[in-house]
Formats: sequence, structure tokens, C-alpha cells
Amino acid sequence: MRFAPRARLFGLMLLACGLCVAAGRIGLAGGIDQAKGGLEALAEGENAKAVTLLTEAIDSNELPEEKLALFYGARGQARAAAGELAAAVDDYTTALEKNSANAAAAYNRGNAHFALRQYDQAISDYSLALEIDVANAKALNNRGAAWFKKGNLQSALANYALAIAVDAEDPDIFLNRGKVYEAMGEPEKAREDFLQVKKLDPSAKTPLD
Repeated sequence: MRFAPRARLFGLMLLACGLCVAAGRIGLAGGIDQAKGGLEALAEGENAKAVTLLTEAIDSNELPEEKLALFYGARGQARAAAGELAAAVDDYTTALEKNSANAAAAYNRGNAHFALRQYDQAISDYSLALEIDVANAKALNNRGAAWFKKGNLQSALANYALAIAVDAEDPDIFLNRGKVYEAMGEPEKAREDFLQVKKLDPSAKTPLD
């Protein structure tokens, strides 16, 4: 069962550019420069460096209060990528406390809980992300994967159907739904989904290979 742990960094990099401009305008360095460097390190996959710089930035008390949720979320991403899942959960929780409409933090916390095999918590977080962003196909896909892990095939199937309604171009969703149909003893429906996977991504591996 494949789920989609990828986090979006584009918005964070725009934030880094904005911080650079702001620092130049008001003559600040320190925390803002560290924040910018931390976001750049995260984008480059230098997770330990990102955690260090973002921690220094947060502790500096120089960051705009309205942006703190994004920086806690970014540090959570770096910690999750470094395998520090419990610490990542803490950062995502703080991000949500500072901005309850932070769908990315809810989604990423769900991924961390999923990786920790805490599937009930993961389902709750994906549901929260979907309350904020109803068109989040990856959250629907991952919630389906969590339900599958819990053995609830009907709920998994329902989530994959919703995910496909939002994004019918993602082969992972069809692959996951096909595996649910297999587990339910419906091989023809499974085959249809696996063929759709191949149509969307000829290089993808399916049980038909």
C-alpha cells in the first residue's frame, strides 16, 4: 500500500525569498537569515542543517509572529525526513496551535503518525487536513492507506474513490484501490485499476507484472 508522504516546499521557498527582502528593508540579520538558510537547506535535503538553523531562527524571537507556524512546520518536515518522527509530530502540533488552518501541518503530521504506525492518529490528522482543504487528493489517498492498515477495506475503498474524483491522474491511487479490490476478492475490478495505473504511468509496477 503506497501513500504520499511528499511535502510541498514551493511555498516555503517563496517565504524564504520574502524574508530575504524583508531583512534587507529593515536591516535585520540573525534569526531571519537563519530562517532563510534553514528553508534553503530543507529544499536541498540537508535536514540536520535545516533543523539547526530553523531552531536558531525560532529561538531568536526575530521572526514575524504570523509566520511562525510555517517555520515550525518546516522544521517538522526536516525532522521527519531525518527520521525524528516524534519530534516532527511535536513541531506540526505547534504549527497547528499557531495556525489552525495550516492544512500542510495537519497532512504532514498525519504522515508522521502513519510512519509511526499510529493509524488512528493519522486518520484524524488527514481528516483535519481535509476539513481545511477538501480537494486534497493525497490526504484522501493516505487516509485510505491508514484504513487499509487497520483492516477496514470499505473505508479504504471509499477514500480512494473520493481521491480519484479529485485527481484521476495519480496512478498511486488506482494502485492502492486495486489492492483493496484484491483483498476483497474482486480480481476483475483490481485488474481494471492496475491497467489504469499502467495507462497513467507505463513504468509503474503492479501485481500484473
